Amino acid sequence: MKRLDTPAPPTGHSSNLSVQQSKIYEFRIRRDSSQSCPLELFSPVHYEPGYAYPLIVWLHGAMDNESQLRRIMPLTSTRNFVAVGPRGINRHTRRVNGFPAYYWSQDEASIDAASRRVEMAIESATDQFNIHRRRVFLAGYQDGATMALRLALQNPGDYAGVISVNGPLPSGNAPLRNLGMCENLPILLMHCHESTYYTEAKLCDDIRLGYSAGLRMDVREYLCGDGIMTDMLEDMNGWVMGQVLK
Repeated sequence: MKRLDTPAPPTGHSSNLSVQQSKIYEFRIRRDSSQSCPLELFSPVHYEPGYAYPLIVWLHGAMDNESQLRRIMPLTSTRNFVAVGPRGINRHTRRVNGFPAYYWSQDEASIDAASRRVEMAIESATDQFNIHRRRVFLAGYQDGATMALRLALQNPGDYAGVISVNGPLPSGNAPLRNLGMCENLPILLMHCHESTYYTEAKLCDDIRLGYSAGLRMDVREYLCGDGIMTDMLEDMNGWVMGQVLK
C-alpha cells in the first residue's frame, strides 16, 4: 500500500508531464482549452472508438486542482475508463508550488457553479470520446468527495454511482431533498481510519444517517492517515467495474 502525494504539480509544466506519462503508461492526458472551466481529460490505453466507455468525473481535493486527475487515473486503471477532472470553484489565498490551488465550497452559489462545471466536464468528454451515458460516475477526494456526493444525491438519475475518498456526507442546503429518488444510487464511501479531516466519529454519524435514510452505501475503511492510498484506487476500479458489469 502506497500513499499518493496530494499537492498539485506546477501547472506551467503540465505539457511536459503529459508527454512523460504517455511514454510510460501509453495513455493520454490533455487539457480542454475550449471550455470556460479548465478541465483535464484522460483517455485509456488503446482507446476503441466503437466501445462506449464508462466515464469517471473526478473532483480534486482542497489545495489542489484539476491536474490531480493525472496522478489518480494511472493507479486506478489505464484501460477501463475515460475520465475528466474540472477545476474547483473557490481559490485558496495560499499557493502550492507557486500556483493557486482550489477547493469546493458548500454554499448555495458554489454548489450551483459546481453542478455547471460537472455538466461542462461531461459534455467535453462526450464530445471527444464514446461515452456510455448511463455509466457516468462521480468521484472525489475530501471536499471534492463531499461535492460529488451532494451532486449525485441531488440528481441521482444522472449517475451510475458515486465514490467518496475520505469525504463526509454533505450537510446544509438540503442534500437529501431528493431522497426518494436515491434508493438505487450506488455509493462507495472510503475512509482513512486515522484521518483528522474526516474523523471516525463523523464517519459513524454518516453511516447511521445513510442507513436510516435508506442509502445504498458500501463503506470501506483503510488503516492510514489523511491521503489517497493506492489500494483505495484499486478498490475504486473494482467497484466501478462491478457496477458496470451488473
